[in-house]
Amino acid sequence: MKKLLSFALVGLMVFALAACGDDGGDTGGGQNNIVLTYADWGDQELNQVMIDAFMEEYPNITVKLREDITGAGAEFTGNLLNAQAAGVLPDVFAIDNVPTGISNGLGLDISEYFDADPDTQLIYPNIRETGVYGDQRLALPTFQFIKGIYLNITLFDYYGLDLPEKDWTYEEFIQTAKDLRAAGQNDYVYGIDPWFGQLDFESMFPMQDHEDVGYNTWDGEQFNFNTNMWIDAYNTKIDLMAQDVVAAYSEADLNAIGGADVWPWFEGYVGMKIDGSWNMWMIEDMFDENGQEVGFWPYPGGDAGQFPPTILDFAMVSSQTENPEEAYLLAKWMTFGKEGWLSRLDAMEQRGDTYLDRYPIADYPEVWTAASDYTIFIEGLQDSIDNLDNAKPDVDKWLPGYKSFWEWVGNEENDYWTQIDEGTVSPETFAPIWEEKINEMVQAALNEIGE
Repeated sequence: MKKLLSFALVGLMVFALAACGDDGGDTGGGQNNIVLTYADWGDQELNQVMIDAFMEEYPNITVKLREDITGAGAEFTGNLLNAQAAGVLPDVFAIDNVPTGISNGLGLDISEYFDADPDTQLIYPNIRETGVYGDQRLALPTFQFIKGIYLNITLFDYYGLDLPEKDWTYEEFIQTAKDLRAAGQNDYVYGIDPWFGQLDFESMFPMQDHEDVGYNTWDGEQFNFNTNMWIDAYNTKIDLMAQDVVAAYSEADLNAIGGADVWPWFEGYVGMKIDGSWNMWMIEDMFDENGQEVGFWPYPGGDAGQFPPTILDFAMVSSQTENPEEAYLLAKWMTFGKEGWLSRLDAMEQRGDTYLDRYPIADYPEVWTAASDYTIFIEGLQDSIDNLDNAKPDVDKWLPGYKSFWEWVGNEENDYWTQIDEGTVSPETFAPIWEEKINEMVQAALNEIGE
């Protein structure tokens, strides 16, 4: 890590020296000229077009796109820490893990600007509450990705199975998976391609059955694992995994359908895939390459209704910025702001993009009308979008202690994953232990931020 830091520092100091050549950021010689920098791991071509549009709107502000901070996710965040150490942290940046940014002092409290901005009241309420710690807003939610069910319509047609309704329940989802497996077992067809190798039932089902429960039973104050709703969902997951319905290809199976490198879902051997909208590219590619027609059904509901699960990304305004108000304007433009979104969609149209994989977190009718050019052609997607008022966002990137808890679950001493796979421990046994531990770790982390 020290070697990584030293190499990164050299590059970043070069950047800092180059920046000094701008005479303190005064690009036009006038005292009102301000220079800001921006970094994220996304589409840099699109970022530059949006930045150009921002500078047209605010001619007294020059924005430089920082492409020297590379990587994505945790790697990108690590490179932000290197930039901070070199004193050249971007004025605005995306971040994979907000608590990591907070604990290292990367972020500025932007409450003053956020609270005074009337547009923030258009952010969907459940999303607006994220990124706030006590009386400080240390992160800005940026986009929401929709979690749903990619559904292979071609495979349903091939086996003569009726497509499920868009307002289906998770019981119907499970039965559909079983029907697919029964119809296509001799052809190596499975019902479900799971979420990162596992079913997500305990995270999703309780919030479909209880209106006041959010992602993975988080209710705004604590997690509720030691409950029938969470334990029953976990047992349902274990049972279904054991019924040979969830995709689990042996080496012999893979060889039979094309070889060890084949992706069964992409080749049309799995009926449904639990996944996020960031993989929307699959719909076009599966049709173009394999003739598979794929839709994106809403995540199935439960007793309380149908609440779309969404996954949030975040940005921060730098604690090192010398221009916090202008940095907030840039952060808004690149994330949730109406003008920024319209410039994004216009740029996508100009270059011929065919799908949209992330969606606004604020309810701007003009933006949604423009975005519909990308959403109405994917069967099922608009149903989720029309229901985003009821969405329940995840906590992965912003709730402190959450990531640490899962590291605790899988560490060498506990190794719960092996115990669960081997059936040596049941949800009834570990639910109370997990609930106590996660709430303890989250509360301790929140208290630390408060201090």
